[in-house]
Amino acid sequence: METRYAIQKTQEEALEFMPKVMDEFSKVFGRNYGLIEGYCIKDAERVIVAMGSVCGTIKDVVDELRLKGKKVGLLKVTSYRPFPAQAIYEALKNIPKVAVLDRALSLGSYAPLAVEVKAAFFAKKKAPQVISSFIVGLGGRDITKDSIKEIYRLLTAKELQGEFIDLKPELLKEKYE
Repeated sequence: METRYAIQKTQEEALEFMPKVMDEFSKVFGRNYGLIEGYCIKDAERVIVAMGSVCGTIKDVVDELRLKGKKVGLLKVTSYRPFPAQAIYEALKNIPKVAVLDRALSLGSYAPLAVEVKAAFFAKKKAPQVISSFIVGLGGRDITKDSIKEIYRLLTAKELQGEFIDLKPELLKEKYE
């Protein structure tokens, strides 16, 4: 019990320490990293939250949609553990609609990043009206610009939980259609 408690406290302390190390890294190497990275979120009405290499594709879609007058942005989570719940809360608390993109699924339960993002708003005064969860790219399947545009299209007033994107119905048995 005490060992797990100590590990938890160390993770919490790391959240305070990591930004200082990241600032030092930036000064030495000229590249900026943080616990999260916002892209076009200041005036956004819809924000897609994701991790990893898919964020490049999302940025391309954000740029395309912005050219069409859509107020959309990206919040890239760069630290999963320790989880930057307070930073995510601050970045998203005034955003009406949030889509969380997961490339993982806890089978029989929920998508892990979506659970963490939703938990960041637990018992808080401000929160997005909608936080929808989307599952894409399982098994190494490509996540295309069309995949991201579909997520944007589905991010409406109706909250979705674990919505699979790019399923191929022809590969499913009738039982699951």
